[in-house]
Amino acid sequence: MLLASDGRVGRHTSVIRQEQSIDVNGYSVPVGGCVIHFYYTKVEQQRLLGFLLEGAARREGVVMACAENASEALSDGLEMLGVRRSEHEIIQVEITSNTRASIDAIAAAAKDALGRGHRYCGRVLCDFGSIIGQEAIVELEGSLNSALAGLNLVSVTQYDGRGFGAPITIEQFQTHALAIVGNAFFRENRHYTPPEAYFRKRAVGGRK
Repeated sequence: MLLASDGRVGRHTSVIRQEQSIDVNGYSVPVGGCVIHFYYTKVEQQRLLGFLLEGAARREGVVMACAENASEALSDGLEMLGVRRSEHEIIQVEITSNTRASIDAIAAAAKDALGRGHRYCGRVLCDFGSIIGQEAIVELEGSLNSALAGLNLVSVTQYDGRGFGAPITIEQFQTHALAIVGNAFFRENRHYTPPEAYFRKRAVGGRK
């Protein structure tokens, strides 16, 4: 199991102010919220780069984590926008097949980004490409959300949607403040069950 059980959430020192929010593709997501995005084309894969660049422009803490098979598309998207990542304080993390180590690296980078200059808010975009399978996504989402819990940021995870069937995609609607599927579907859920809590419930047979 990837989910942390060592009390790390209690050790975070940041305090989330729920009245604060960050715009994600035209939707207002409360700080501390999580977003999931399933893309099917390269253009869709690049659609949330503005979420990162807006944060960089506002001097917020920004992290971009990519699997190897997703890195090129996001780099191309930044170049098309006329932006070199080196010109902005976007912390980069490589996502590998060692998901536990990758989650730890993402969480460490997020804390680092928020600690630079005592920034209030942060933004994290994680593109797992096609390295995560059908069933692994539920545990992964729970583990990542647990690792980032208590930090003043909005996190976005995105995946190549071609690797997931409709049932597992729809299931994610329950556990995210905003779900984006291709170009056709956007769903807000202000009363979502946090991914880590949902994973625990699901693991003991409580899946609805």
